[in-house]
Amino acid sequence: MIQGNFLELPSNWLGCSLGDVIDYGSTQKADVSSINKDTWVLELEDIEKQSSKVLKRLTFEARQSKSSKNKFEKGDVLYGKLRPYLNKVVIADDSGVCSSEIIPIRCDDSLIDSRYMFNWLKSSKFLAYVDEVSYGVNMPRLGTKDGKKAPFILAPLPEQKRIVEKLDSLLAQVDTIQQRLNNLPDIIKRFRQSVLAAAVSGKLTEQWRIENNVTDVEDSIKEILNDRSVKVTARTKFPQPHLKDEEYPIPDNWKWVSLDSLASKIVDGVHHKPVYTEEGVPFMSVKDIKNGKITFDFCKYISQETHKEIHPRCNPEKGDLLITKSGTIGRTAIVETDDIFDLFVSVALIKPASSEVNMHFVDLALRKWVNGIDISSRVVGTAIKNLHLRDMRVLAIPFAPIEEQTEIVRLVEQYFALADTLEKNLANAKQRVDNLTQSILAKAFRGELVPQDPNDEPADKLLARIKAARLEAEKLEKAAKKAAKASKK
Repeated sequence: MIQGNFLELPSNWLGCSLGDVIDYGSTQKADVSSINKDTWVLELEDIEKQSSKVLKRLTFEARQSKSSKNKFEKGDVLYGKLRPYLNKVVIADDSGVCSSEIIPIRCDDSLIDSRYMFNWLKSSKFLAYVDEVSYGVNMPRLGTKDGKKAPFILAPLPEQKRIVEKLDSLLAQVDTIQQRLNNLPDIIKRFRQSVLAAAVSGKLTEQWRIENNVTDVEDSIKEILNDRSVKVTARTKFPQPHLKDEEYPIPDNWKWVSLDSLASKIVDGVHHKPVYTEEGVPFMSVKDIKNGKITFDFCKYISQETHKEIHPRCNPEKGDLLITKSGTIGRTAIVETDDIFDLFVSVALIKPASSEVNMHFVDLALRKWVNGIDISSRVVGTAIKNLHLRDMRVLAIPFAPIEEQTEIVRLVEQYFALADTLEKNLANAKQRVDNLTQSILAKAFRGELVPQDPNDEPADKLLARIKAARLEAEKLEKAAKKAAKASKK
């Protein structure tokens, strides 16, 4: 019975239902008590979505699963009916048992090529039908009745095999491209890290130093400390910078200084969870600092009364630097707004001690430190990693002449803008390649991928043979059951 609104197909093809060619949903149950310990047990979680790669393979002994299982044989098409939009379909390369959420589909290769069936189940036309009829809001699945009614495009058997061979070749090329694209994010990430390392070690501006006269870094540091002494009266001594053997070399005219010496204030947000309000003063935590920016899109709010109580101690202003210190540590952002907001304890505030401190350069130094962080020696915490303020104050910052800091920030922004462009282009390329797979499958099931052969047995005659074979199999099964019943008398 033809189902669905099929596009015009080649004259020797046929649109029908899945239930016309296979007994969808008819599975052989496995008795858990009799499963061999070395039997392969396949769960849905073992299959990667979309790619359908088997990510892990565990035995019954390793799984120790007691839930009901379906048996499958080598060559069966295994279809994940739960959350079918994940497109989890594999061809078994060995026998085993699987979750009841996986439907084994056995194809007689003298009638239907199992690889042809596999590709059809992954095609956009089949997925569109499944998406429409799946039931269950949180755990949608394809029911047996709807599975039998699903559309199926039947091509002549020889053409099925030609289509599959062509698909194997083309989709292998697509897979190669996808793998190469999947490697690029790590390359771009390493590029950013290399730029940071070159920036704060002075390598990025080696030629610039030769061509430019700069101020004495000692004079800059003295001016910063003088400005700091006006703002900070509580301490006159600074902690020594936390230097370790592996700290990187810096140019002779640079100097290592502690973060504390560059800041008039290093403090974290309020230590108790405030009462949130529907509106009011934005209250920021780790989740609100992403990709070097402060985002107010999903922040909490507190009342004006609470704000007035907590703001004097921790008062972020434009030009200050924020760094997350709990949970996901090391996210940084320069405050670029005049809007008033408050911070939770998970975020630390660093205020520059002087206008001579380029907080964008300090930000680069902190991000470089985060990339190579030694959690065991510098970060305190157990279940939740936590960077304490005392650890931050002794962080060693490579301090360059002010003019060179400005040039370094400019160059880093330039290189990072290039990386941003590469990431956008990569995302677009990945989308095009992802669409390419479905475009190829659509072309295959329109009869446009390989030429038709007029000598091939037409699909309508093939369907008649399929139905005859299924009818014969049913008769044999009934006869076998009858014989088994008679033998017990």
